[in-house]
Amino acid sequence: MKKIAATFAALVIFAGAGAAYAGVVVTEQEVIDQGGGQTVTRNRTVMIQGNKQKMVTDRAQVVTDLDSGTMYLMNAEKKQYIEVPFPPKGPMGQMMAQRMSTLSFKKTGGSKTVSGYPCVEYTGAGSMMGNAYTVNGCFSTKAPGAGAFDAFQKTMAAKVKGTSMAMEGEVPDGVPMQLDSTTKITNFPGMSPDQAAKLKQMFASRPPVVSKTTVTQIATKDLPADTFKVPAGYTKQVMPMGGPMGGGAPGASAPVAPPKSPE
Repeated sequence: MKKIAATFAALVIFAGAGAAYAGVVVTEQEVIDQGGGQTVTRNRTVMIQGNKQKMVTDRAQVVTDLDSGTMYLMNAEKKQYIEVPFPPKGPMGQMMAQRMSTLSFKKTGGSKTVSGYPCVEYTGAGSMMGNAYTVNGCFSTKAPGAGAFDAFQKTMAAKVKGTSMAMEGEVPDGVPMQLDSTTKITNFPGMSPDQAAKLKQMFASRPPVVSKTTVTQIATKDLPADTFKVPAGYTKQVMPMGGPMGGGAPGASAPVAPPKSPE
C-alpha cells in the first residue's frame, strides 16, 4: 500500500530484479456513461520503461520523464508539443492539483480474472474537485510488469511529495485491471454562486457519471529510447492560457492510475 499521484489518473510502470530494463505496454478501454443514454468510449495505451512513461489517447500523447523532471504534451495531428517541468508549476500545476483526489481502498474478500490475469477485488471511496465518488477495483500482482508498474508509481509519488499534486490516500499494490467508478457531480468550481446554484439544481435530478475502465492487454516489451522522445518535425509551443493544446490537462478521468488520461 502506498500513496500515488492520480492522473495521469491513471493515470498508468515497471521494475524487478529480472526485468529492470524491460518495458511494459498497457492497453485499456474506458466506457463512460454520462446518463440519459449518453456513452463515451476512450482508448488508452501506456508505455513504461524505467522512469519514463508515454500515454497515448485519441486526442493527445504525454511523455513523463521522471529522471529529467520533464513532461512533453504532444498533439500528433498538428505536430506540436509543449514542454513543462514535472511536477508541473504555475497554471499547469494548479490545473493538475485541482484533479487530484483523496482515495481509500479496502479488500472485499473477492477475486476474479480480468483479461487472463487473476486480481484481488477492492472497494474504495474518495473525492475529487469536491465531488464524491466510489470505486470498485480489481488489482493484479500477477500481470506482466506489475512490479515495475508499482516501482514507477512509487518514484512518481516521491517526486510529487510535499506538492499540491500529492494524492491523499492509498491504493493497493498491483495493476488495476478493472476500475468501476461512480461520481455524483455536486461541485462547480470557478462558477459564480448564482451559476453554481443553477447547475447544482440541474444536476440534482441527473444520474451519476459511471466509468468502467478495463485493461484489455498487457505485455512486457523492450521499448526503443525514441519512444519517449518528441518526434522529429514537431514544433515547440508556449503553454496557452486555457491549458494544454486542446484545452485538456494530463489528468485522469478515473480516480486511479495506471494510465492517466491526458485529456
